[in-house]
Amino acid sequence: MTRPTAIRFFWVVMRPSVGMVLSFTAFFGYASYLAFLSPATFDGVLGLAVLGQMIAASSGYRDRLVRGHFDQLLAGCRNRGVVALAHLAFSIAPGVMVWVALGAVDVLIAGQRSVVFTAGGIAGFLYVSLVVWAVSLPLGRNSAGVLWIVGLFVLAAKGQVHVLSQAYGTSSASLAVTLRAAGAALVHPLLLVANGGHVEPLVLAVVVVATMGAGVAGVITIVQLQAPLRQPA
Repeated sequence: MTRPTAIRFFWVVMRPSVGMVLSFTAFFGYASYLAFLSPATFDGVLGLAVLGQMIAASSGYRDRLVRGHFDQLLAGCRNRGVVALAHLAFSIAPGVMVWVALGAVDVLIAGQRSVVFTAGGIAGFLYVSLVVWAVSLPLGRNSAGVLWIVGLFVLAAKGQVHVLSQAYGTSSASLAVTLRAAGAALVHPLLLVANGGHVEPLVLAVVVVATMGAGVAGVITIVQLQAPLRQPA
């Protein structure tokens, strides 16, 4: 019996469900209508897409591992790094495709320069995608996205989102201020798609390094994670 490759395996177990495809289609239709009707408010749709990716890319790993869902793949796998990269690709790819499609709608229908294709848009979306993917691996599906969104709501309730926005907006004053701005962007990545997607170079560098760190941490987690099998409840 031929053992499945990582790509083929995850295509079977992680491909978007019919419900998810229908949800994406409805969201895309709404975005297209809004781009035609009110281009100036289209950035709000991009914010929703970022929040949606926080949930969608939180695919989890350990919960399926302990149930034996990956046994067929891992039994004949010599390189778990390949498994990790395939898992990452299938976790973030649907959201990335939606993000790029929204950018195309913004350009072609709204007729304006899209934040999606700016440094802030690209770096911010990939940062969100890899962080929630990596954090959800040991915690469970949707966990990282839910925790992040709840955290942002708590910050908003305490009036701290405005403080983060102010810190991000003064990033070129000095090195210390710029580092605080980078910290604000890491906590509240929607700031990266504000101001037309413009990001100070040092802030962008910090976000890129954090994104790469999250990706490496996620790969190491999958490579090293061992969990005893658990019988279904």
